[in-house]
Amino acid sequence: MFEASKKQMNHLSKLLMLGVVILCGCVSNHYKRGSGDAGQFIVQQAIIRGGTPITTNNLPLVGGKWSYSEDQYGVVIHLPREKFLAVESLLSVAFGQPMTKLSNTNNGVRFGAYRLTAKGGGIQFFCDEKETQVIIIRPLSKKSFLIR
Repeated sequence: MFEASKKQMNHLSKLLMLGVVILCGCVSNHYKRGSGDAGQFIVQQAIIRGGTPITTNNLPLVGGKWSYSEDQYGVVIHLPREKFLAVESLLSVAFGQPMTKLSNTNNGVRFGAYRLTAKGGGIQFFCDEKETQVIIIRPLSKKSFLIR
């Protein structure tokens, strides 16, 4: 079990909520098949959304099949379940320690999160019994949630 401050838990709950919004928004989109190293794609997408990696050199490869869906809020990347450790390693090398220590939920989901900028945005990564998923969310303002 990890210890977290009230402020960290507040940030984590906001990231989780945004992840759900992104995930629900992207579910209606068709996923595109990715090609090449998914790790490079993940880091590029984080940079596009304001992230600053500590390094982009000698990053671990995340090969194999993967797909993604993108909208105005972010991108969701689906990978096979067995790619979770490769994703965790990639993110650790590229961005350092996660905002929250990697944790396991009661239903067997492994979860971690990074904050992209002081103004928000983040990377959530998790795996369940079926797949590994990475969600990269751009910093959002209150305007982002207004219905037009």
